[in-house]
This record gives sequence, C-alpha cells and structure tokens, in this order.
Amino acid sequence: MKIRSKFLSNTPKAQETDPDDLGFGTKITGDGQRLINSDGTYNVVRQGLTSWTPYQDLVEMSWSRFFLIVLLFYVLVNSFLGLLYLLVGIDNLQGVAPGNLLTDFASAFFFSVQTFTTVGYGAVSPDGYPANILAALGALIGLMSFALATGLVFARFSKPKAAILFSENAIIAPYRGITGFMFRIANKRANKMINLTARVTMSWLEMEDGKKARKFAALKLERDKIYMFPLNWTLVHPIDEESPLHAKTEAELLEMQAEFIILIEGHDETYAQMVHANGSYLSADVRWHKRFEPMYEPTSDGRTLFNLEKINSFQDANMEQQAEA
Repeated sequence: MKIRSKFLSNTPKAQETDPDDLGFGTKITGDGQRLINSDGTYNVVRQGLTSWTPYQDLVEMSWSRFFLIVLLFYVLVNSFLGLLYLLVGIDNLQGVAPGNLLTDFASAFFFSVQTFTTVGYGAVSPDGYPANILAALGALIGLMSFALATGLVFARFSKPKAAILFSENAIIAPYRGITGFMFRIANKRANKMINLTARVTMSWLEMEDGKKARKFAALKLERDKIYMFPLNWTLVHPIDEESPLHAKTEAELLEMQAEFIILIEGHDETYAQMVHANGSYLSADVRWHKRFEPMYEPTSDGRTLFNLEKINSFQDANMEQQAEA
C-alpha cells in the first residue's frame, strides 16, 4: 500500500513537540542510540562527580549479585579476623592444637565464624586479653552485619515495584477503518492493580538548520486509563491525520530512527502504593501489517484462561479490514 510521505519539519506541528520533551533534550542524536533500554532503565552512563550510595546500590541490584556480595563480605571479614588470631598466637585459642600454617588458619577462621554468627559451640574459646578483644570485636561486627543484612533483605522484598510485561514488539495493525500503532502489556503477578494510566511519547531525528535534532510528540491513545487490570491491555494510538505517524512508511520510520517511550503508572494493592514501569520500542521493533492474537479464552467451568506466554503472539493482518476495537 503506497502512502504519501509527510515530513513533520515542514509543518507547524513540529513546533508543538517541545513541551513533550521527556527531559532528554534535543541533542542526543547518535545513530541507533536509544533513550530508554528495553528493561526500562535510562540509556545513560554516568561519569565524573558521582555520589556513592551503598544502600541504594544494595537494594536495587539483582538478587544474585546481592547474595554474592554478602557471601564475599562474610568470607573476607572472617578471613581477616582469622589472620589477626594467628598474629596474636594460635595458642591463645583454647581447644586448638597448633599445627602448620594452613591448619592453624582454618581453625582460626572457623572460630571467627562461630563468634561472628554467635553460634559458639564451646569447643574453642579465647584465652588472654588479645584473643578476647578480637572475639568481642568479631561478635560486634557479626551483630551489626546481620542487622544490616536483615534490613536490606526486608527493603528488597518490600520495595514497591511493578512486574508489568511488555510485548516484545509493537505492531501497525488495522484499526477502525484506518491503522493504529499498538503494543500490549500484562501484569506478571496475580495481585491486583487498579487505576492504570499510560503515556506514550514518540521521539525521532530530523534535520534542522543542517543539523540533526531530536523531536518529541505525545501520542494520543484510544484509551489512556483503565480502572482494573485483570487481563492484558492493548494500547492503541490511532494513526489519523493528526498523528506524527500519518502517511509514514516502514522505510521512513526506520530512517527517522523513531523510538516510542512508554510510562505506565498504577496503584498496587499489595504495596498500597503507586508503582510505575517504563518501556521502549525502536522503529526496528515495530512489525507492520500484523495483529495480536488473543491471550485469554473461556474455560468449560466458567472461568477465564489467561496465557501470559502469548503476550507477543501476533499474526498477519488484512490491512483492508477494520481491526477489532
């Protein structure tokens, strides 16, 4: 289907996109550079004057990295205390038979572990002021460490965070006699989310005074709010004459290096707080002349079967037919 090309820079509409700037400005113009990563994080690498925030880092990092750091801290602290026990003399630990350096260090290390964790089997005990001072220090570090670790684990579990799935691709599909830009989302968890709102902003590059400039335009949605979120939500931007996608071909969209930035906000009843999720689609992520397949169907016992694995399932669409609302 041949459609007429329309360049936004030649219309007054281009001047109306500045208020829709999301905070990235107009100077990020690298080829293939995206503003939002696929996981919703900013595609920004910080350097220079930065503040070290260990609490924030430990709360936001992955679980595997978090447990690795906890394990590394645990081993390093007890190894350091074990070396100090060796320096004051292994004979100051009653119940330990002196041997070679390796066995002495192993005995000192495991005694430190017992003191650090307040297990205290009783088979080994400190003798003399130096060893008792080290044991007291190890017990203090252990108590503080477990208190901090417990607080961090609780903060990680209780941190409000949406688990919203985005379809891997957006599509251009028939919609009420025209076409629409569509993608869909679903709640990965079984908890209740209510009062969801959505905002979609299109960003693209165009030449302005002989230089590349980044433009922004908020996309009008068929529906930008839903009150309940039990199933999937297909967000639709009608491509009418007022749309920045109007009369654009797939090749033109790729040339514009368009990116579609999504912000979803809603109230999570589990956390009793507002949560949000970000997503992004590049022009290369858009599939043309497709239609999403249904994700749910009724069951024989009167319930609804909702299949999250079908969130990115689509099929070829007849562009001459009108899409379902």
